[in-house]
Amino acid sequence: MESMGVKLTDPYEFQNEFISIRFQNGLPPEVGINGVRAEDVIDVLIAKLNLYQNGELACKENDQALESLTIARDALVRRRQRRQIQGVYHTLTPHADRTEDVHEEFSATGA
Repeated sequence: MESMGVKLTDPYEFQNEFISIRFQNGLPPEVGINGVRAEDVIDVLIAKLNLYQNGELACKENDQALESLTIARDALVRRRQRRQIQGVYHTLTPHADRTEDVHEEFSATGA
């Protein structure tokens, strides 16, 4: 998998001359916590860009990047919450796209 010059050959670890990231490998109830989640990595980037924005390097592009990273992190948090609500968190079972359909009657009209 490659994105903007980053090649991820191992889904659980990324390393180059400057950084080493170990992602969670296995289900925490079975193997314990042994790595980070994608949200953790995004949080580091948000913190770094916030440092820029609170200093002399503040700019529109950093603000846009912060907004996009926040949207990405929040989407992953909502995914985790949906999996928890549906009882499939920490399993390999896919979650349903719509939580409200799982737990209650849903009507687009509100009826």
